[in-house]
Formats: sequence, structure tokens, C-alpha cells
Amino acid sequence: MDLSGARIAVTGAGGFIGRAVCERLAADGAQPLGLDLRARAREAVERTGAAFAVGDTTDAAGMRAALEGCAGVVHTAALLGDRAAMDAQFRVNVLGTLNVLDAAEAAGAERVVHLSSVATWGYDFTEPLRSEDARPRVCGDPYVDTKTASQELALRRGAAIVRPGDVYGPESVPWTIRPVTALRQGTFVLPGRGDGILTLVYIDDLVDCIVRALVTPAAAGQGVTAWDGAPVTAKDFFARYAAMLGQDGVRTLPRPLVLAGGAAMELAARATGREPEVTRDALRYISRKAIYPNDRARELLGWEPQVDLDEGMRRTEAWLRAQGLVPGGKPVAGVAPRR
Repeated sequence: MDLSGARIAVTGAGGFIGRAVCERLAADGAQPLGLDLRARAREAVERTGAAFAVGDTTDAAGMRAALEGCAGVVHTAALLGDRAAMDAQFRVNVLGTLNVLDAAEAAGAERVVHLSSVATWGYDFTEPLRSEDARPRVCGDPYVDTKTASQELALRRGAAIVRPGDVYGPESVPWTIRPVTALRQGTFVLPGRGDGILTLVYIDDLVDCIVRALVTPAAAGQGVTAWDGAPVTAKDFFARYAAMLGQDGVRTLPRPLVLAGGAAMELAARATGREPEVTRDALRYISRKAIYPNDRARELLGWEPQVDLDEGMRRTEAWLRAQGLVPGGKPVAGVAPRR
């Protein structure tokens, strides 16, 4: 697919990854159309150079109208992680994906790229995953199971699948803003020894993989995994944020105590109608010991991550300082904060 002048729809365009995809597509000469169910996302999406329209993936007719005339679709819209019930996640993550695939087919779109997750392989590994063709694991977790179902649906319909690892960088909520906030408040703690394995990918590298999947014909009906290939423990990763705040590392507590605290937060959240600060599923995720192969992205798409952890955290620190989230308040010289 030639991106020059091509109309490419991006669902979930108001989110962290969606905005970054819109920005990259606009820079590559495409005409991105950012779709988000929140009208208040308009300003942020339009700053990327994309057009904006309100679009709800659970509205089949609305999706057909929105995708008319689009040559490609990047589907990032989803209910994420551990903070929504199974019925809500099924409606958005599975039925919403079906609506997007149907609308893209009706529009005659050349390619759909569906954003999946390494979470489709579950959390309870004792050794590295050997193949990207390993079967996903249904485990009763709403996010894992609905992302697995939507991924398998998209594969069968010929979409290109990108499974990101842990996406960090400026504006990332789970891997940048939330942990920095908790560290500042003194509430951040890791289970056990903090030796769970993270499989990180910097936002710009993930977006490059997504765009390559969009323009590479052989990516249709294939799944690729995007992470930088250098595993790091949770303790070592989050200690970098602690250092930015002038703190000496991160606290750890025995796993049963931390899980009990997560359960208490979930109960309190249900009683008050608020989101929990942390959940047991999130704690399980950052305790996993899995790493995943990423050969197919390299071989099929010619993708190579360009931003290692040192550089990625340097850029992230610059943004955090510019936002006043860590002391200093001034960007590192030569690094422009992401919009």
C-alpha cells in the first residue's frame, strides 16, 4: 500500500498509541482519520495532523459510515487491562472488532492492522515462549480472553496482527504516568523480589512496526510480536523512575501481602464506584517470567527497534520533566517532548 494521500482510519485515536499512529501516518503523507467515541479527544487528535470524527466501534452502522472511502484501518480501540468487567470488554474488544472488520470489508479497504497484545499468551509462564504460533491461552481473565478472541477473529478475516509488549514512553499511562505518580505518593510496591520480566517496546518503535504491517502485503493474516528483545526485571525498570525522583530504588513486599492489598483495593473500588489503584491481575502481569520471540516482525516486515531502554528512558525523562512530573521542570537538552 502506498501511504501517500491514502485515507487511513485509526480507531481509538484519542489514546496513547492511537495518537502516535496518527502522527506517524500524517508525517508519512497519508490522510489519517482519527476515530474516537469521546468528542473531547478532537483537539489532541487534530494536533497530530489527522482529521477527527466521533466513532464508536460498537455501533456497526456508524463504523460502516466512518470507514467509507478508507484504504486502510489501524484498529487500536479497546477496553484495556484489568479495570472493566467481562461483558463490557466483550462488547468493545470482540464485537467492536467484528464491526470494524465488517466495515473495512464493506469499504474495500486494502488492509486492517489489529492491535493485539502479548497478554493473549497469558501470564503463567515458567519458561520463554518458543514460537509466535503458540496457541493463545484462555484463562478467565476478561482482558486476556477478549483480546484473544478479537485477535483470532481478525486473523481469520485476513488482518495483520501486531502484538505489542509493554509500551512505554511519553504519555504512556500504565508504564510511565501511573508508576511515577505512585512512586511520588509513596504507594508503589512490587510483589516478591520484583523479578518479574518486562518485555518493553518504546512507543515510536511500536508505531513503526504497525505502519510496516499496514504497507506490507505479506503481513495479511499474520501475527507479529513487537518488543525490543532485551528483557528487564520490573524492579530494574521502575527503579529508573525512582532515580528520576531522587529515590533509592523501589519497595518490594512478599507476594501474598501485595496480592491481599490488591484484593482490598478492588473491594474498596467496587464499594465506591471508583477504579482501583492496582488489581491482582496487574500484579500477576508484572510478576510473569515470560519472554516472547519477535523474529517474524524482523523477517516479514524488516522491522528493527531503534530505541533501546537507555535512550527511551532519556526521552521519557525529558517529557516527565517538561510536564513537572519529576523534579527539574525542563526537558533534557536536544529532546523535544512528544505532543
